[in-house]
Amino acid sequence: MNLKNCFRPAVLKMKGYTPGEQPKNLTTIKLNTNENPYPPSAEVLKAVREQADQRLRLYPEPTADTLRQRLSRVYKWPLEGILVGNGSDEILTLLFQATLEKGSLVQYPDITYSLYPVLAQIRDAKVKEVRLEDDWSLDFTKFSTQARLTLWGYPNAPIGNCFDKSKAAVFIRKAKGLVLIDEAYVDFSNENCLDLARKNPHVLVLRTMSKSFSLAGVRLGYVFGHPEVIAQLMKVKDSYNVNRMTQAVGSAALTPGGLAHMRKNIRRIRLDRNSLIEELRNLGFTVPDSQANFILATRRGKPVAESLYKNLKKKRILVRYFPHRRLRDSLRITVGTHAQNNRFLEELRRLL
Repeated sequence: MNLKNCFRPAVLKMKGYTPGEQPKNLTTIKLNTNENPYPPSAEVLKAVREQADQRLRLYPEPTADTLRQRLSRVYKWPLEGILVGNGSDEILTLLFQATLEKGSLVQYPDITYSLYPVLAQIRDAKVKEVRLEDDWSLDFTKFSTQARLTLWGYPNAPIGNCFDKSKAAVFIRKAKGLVLIDEAYVDFSNENCLDLARKNPHVLVLRTMSKSFSLAGVRLGYVFGHPEVIAQLMKVKDSYNVNRMTQAVGSAALTPGGLAHMRKNIRRIRLDRNSLIEELRNLGFTVPDSQANFILATRRGKPVAESLYKNLKKKRILVRYFPHRRLRDSLRITVGTHAQNNRFLEELRRLL
């Protein structure tokens, strides 16, 4: 079979997105995919049980209005300005699909979430990557004001840092196209960018329940934006893109009890994050301050980062290693439970 007769050239050339490893052995300590180490709230688990009945034969709400109403109340955002997706990744796909055609300009930092380049390749878009400075900051003056779409993370993966909001605001006022601020990890941070979206109708803020709400398995994301922008994205989404169970779980997570549970877990993770950073710095790693539930630890010399990653894996401890030219000496480590972090540090000391 000649694949050239079947697929677009842009698809044939691309490598595709590489997700973090998902081990089958449940005793493996997973510090590689930025999942929350704590279980979801009792309200969420109750919602799962209650939904497991004959209603599963029925289609879900096509635009998840019940969930959107809950999101609207919690975040004080107009319902018409909220779109819910099958994970934030689906919303990113919808955004690229709705805004970019062959040759359209899309831009984002280098380094950032590795799905952005894949989505750009699928659309055969023109890409501008703005290199992060040596201190991992972003010079917004290097972005083009003419791009159809601009994206960055707040906090930005895989470093975990937040870019300067005042400098971002200056760029936003000049930008002609849409700007999406990806806040997948923002609940672990001290600030968010919803104020920038309130002041600028061409700004979108993307969120997910995968991280802070401990719901990576249900796939639920949502985006806040101007109602006119959201109306365009609604046109390209699947008819029933978020299933009935996920919608119920999302609503339960946003109840007072669900929110209190999430915030309690965030406090634990932030404390353990700061302790983990201190311990790694004591071991000779360079670790930027993080506002996420993960950290980037860099150490030059032997053993090299890739070797540490492989040897930790032999001990059933997974961390993330990226072959990117600026990350070859680094490991990205998700903050686990206190016990998981201690086990990781114990094995790491042996390897060093």
